[in-house]
Amino acid sequence: MGRVSRERRERRNGDVAGDLEKRLDRIRELQEELKRLADGDAVFSYSKLCPPEDLVTDLEDILAFESVGTGTSLFDGLQEHGLDLPHPEKLDEEQSALKAGEVFEALARMRIFLIGFDHMSARELYSTLWHQTLWEACYVEKRNQGAFTIVDVSHSLPRSEVLKYLESMRMPDFVH
Repeated sequence: MGRVSRERRERRNGDVAGDLEKRLDRIRELQEELKRLADGDAVFSYSKLCPPEDLVTDLEDILAFESVGTGTSLFDGLQEHGLDLPHPEKLDEEQSALKAGEVFEALARMRIFLIGFDHMSARELYSTLWHQTLWEACYVEKRNQGAFTIVDVSHSLPRSEVLKYLESMRMPDFVH
């Protein structure tokens, strides 16, 4: 191999290492910002097979989702995309169940899944979505097709329960 070819290869390899270091720095920066937003209560878990560029994209999407006040709320985003969200007091139990189902479907298309509502009636659930949950995050279309978000509607599930739910999603029988 000639000197010129070797120098090009070394420069190319150096650029790859430099890009990787920049991505790792960006990952750390995004994780710190997310920890700050969560008052230090943030845990990050991802596969070692996840490419750093995908992790950067996912963390940027999470930061955008969590940056309430700087973006369009889920509530406003859903309305802008055609979902009618009437005030909960205008709906009975059956209408609330149907409307909550519409919200679940719209969020699922965005790969946002809700948990922690099993103890609620349909009216309580829709009212909670209307008054709280849909205002607590921003409308963000994920760039990574494999990424998803889980939101605890009750705000009371312990982290261990959320992690159990995530673990159950890894099981082969989860997706049909």
